[in-house]
Amino acid sequence: LIEALAVQAKNGNKIDKCFNENAYTAACIAVNSRFNLNLNNQKVINRLKTIKKRYKVMRDMLSQDGFRWNPNTKMIEYDSEDLWKRYIVAHPDAKGFRGKQIEMYDELKIVCGNYQAPSRWAKMKDGSHPMGYKNFEEDSASFVSPSSDDLSDTDGTESYSGQPEYLHEGSQDPPVMEPLRQLPKRPRESDVLQEAMLAVASSIRRLADAMDQSKTAINPSELLQAVLEIDGLEEAKQMYAFEYLNADPIKARAFMTYNVRMRKMYLFRQFWWWK
Repeated sequence: LIEALAVQAKNGNKIDKCFNENAYTAACIAVNSRFNLNLNNQKVINRLKTIKKRYKVMRDMLSQDGFRWNPNTKMIEYDSEDLWKRYIVAHPDAKGFRGKQIEMYDELKIVCGNYQAPSRWAKMKDGSHPMGYKNFEEDSASFVSPSSDDLSDTDGTESYSGQPEYLHEGSQDPPVMEPLRQLPKRPRESDVLQEAMLAVASSIRRLADAMDQSKTAINPSELLQAVLEIDGLEEAKQMYAFEYLNADPIKARAFMTYNVRMRKMYLFRQFWWWK
């Protein structure tokens, strides 16, 4: 979900910290196709709210002295054990980040931070295109100050339906942008093909599982008939033997493989107290 929303943000479907309906719809399609789910836009919005809360906990921690992000280990590091303990006492929600690898840190900054696609500000008041943007953070060890990423009056999960804005009269600089570590960008046709292949692979896997189950399954009626064919068993013992074998497919397959004489020996070996 985070990866799909990051793609939508870079495609210009995130405005003023809000994703538009196109972004949520595209994210639904990507996640549903890949994991064979049935999410709708509202479920994606609810999940994004949870992600943003966890991101804020992580961001607030990294804004404190003594905490930093290690891009090699993809973990939050701290100067001392005592510093960690004191911080966790004051911020228990951050406890889960100790020693936890955060694989999609860059995508989280795009989805949950202030990132805006450059194309949104491409039109300047004089008709020219901006050549660059101010970056509050480079590839440094920690986040910027908390104020640069605050969630303001909205947590960014509402849908934006307005028209793209341009710089107001008198503006000299484009807005402060979060830097983006460019991810390898695959052609859109490749994404569609990959999603289709994943869907086909999922269907094939389900079909293979069903075939495997059909090969190993024992027909209960045939199993019962085989038990009834054994001489010298009272009705109560026949019922007990059937229920026992029907509950254990491995033993049932072994029983059905034997001939009638061997089946009787097999049962009396299982239920030695019948002798």
